[in-house]
Amino acid sequence: MPYKDPERKHQWERDHREERNARRRKSISSHSPEPLDTDAPLPDPNSAQAPLTSTNVVIGGIMGLAFLLTVLIIIWRFGSSAHPVATT
Repeated sequence: MPYKDPERKHQWERDHREERNARRRKSISSHSPEPLDTDAPLPDPNSAQAPLTSTNVVIGGIMGLAFLLTVLIIIWRFGSSAHPVATT
């Protein structure tokens, strides 16, 4: 395989592509005991969502309640000081 000349290398790769692909297919099929199902949808590698479990729901609920309680306390603390009492 001529590596010194890039054009000759590309030509060699074009000429031997089918042979290389056949070897690749053969090595993949010999490694996997079951045939590949090409009709099955593949998982999306970009979506990294964890499955929604009951633990996740409980943790989310607790965090939501804690946030709501924090907001209510802040409103109660600073809301009463925002309206000064009129002195006579």
